[in-house]
Amino acid sequence: MPPASTLPAMPEQVRCSVVETDDIEKCRREILGGILALSEADLGSAMETLLRSLTVAAALSDAVLKTRATLVAPVRAAPAETLQALALDVRGAGFPVRFAPTWTTLSEGEIGLGISGAEEELRNFLRAHPSYGLA
Repeated sequence: MPPASTLPAMPEQVRCSVVETDDIEKCRREILGGILALSEADLGSAMETLLRSLTVAAALSDAVLKTRATLVAPVRAAPAETLQALALDVRGAGFPVRFAPTWTTLSEGEIGLGISGAEEELRNFLRAHPSYGLA
């Protein structure tokens, strides 16, 4: 069994939530977790780095490597027309507007909004607006 973690360091544009558990009696290490990325390229690169590291660790320790990966939610961009209309409405209501990616997984048709210090005012604006709803 490798004496230390078999996982590599991940770049800033990727977030990992991973747990390694060792079963000394069975000489087994199980790694379970998830990877979040802001683009498909970053996700693919992180998966490649992770799998390469696990393969090397398994080969160096004469271990059998079993892997499984599942894409839970694809990386997707918000529809440009909807995002533009929302940005114009929010700015017209007096809120500052800027665009940034989100780490929060959103369902199809959802757009993530954040505002520092005026959360209740933004909620009230969205509740009163005929075109938007809160998820």
